[in-house]
Amino acid sequence: MSGVVKVSNDHIPTDPRFFFPTERTRCQSEPSRFDFANGDRTTGGKETRQRIEEARTACANCPAAADCLLWALVNKEASSVGIWAATTPRERNTLRKRIADRLGSDWVDVLANQIRARRERAAAARNNPLTVAQTRVVSMDREMNGPMPRSMTPARQRRNRALLAAATKTSRRTRPLAQAP
Repeated sequence: MSGVVKVSNDHIPTDPRFFFPTERTRCQSEPSRFDFANGDRTTGGKETRQRIEEARTACANCPAAADCLLWALVNKEASSVGIWAATTPRERNTLRKRIADRLGSDWVDVLANQIRARRERAAAARNNPLTVAQTRVVSMDREMNGPMPRSMTPARQRRNRALLAAATKTSRRTRPLAQAP
């Protein structure tokens, strides 16, 4: 988590469904180490790469790195500069595009719903824990069948169908073997 940037971003609204990490971290005690923007080559390429690697090393053992990265990805305007969870602004843009490809254009809503559902399941599990026998059954089911499949959003289903249709139209391997030369 960097949070310290050349321009104050306190006035930029952030998505309230995603919480900013509150742990005391190195980026809060040494903010200048994480200050970086795309094209920030004022001290030369080698020195800039070294500063980025130092920031990444500091992020490597941070207990808030996963929450920091999620927050930075969701709140693009508030994290447009700086090193956040060992990523540069360009790397975060690439990650956002990959997430949108995987989850659809409404990926922020999908992630918020997943996090909310996970919290609700955890709260329900705390209030109504499984019996020992139920825990054994669940464990054996996971062992035998693997994890439960996740449901896909309708947008993702449409996109997958379109990709499959495009791939089968252009692929030579989809022709029956009898027609092969």
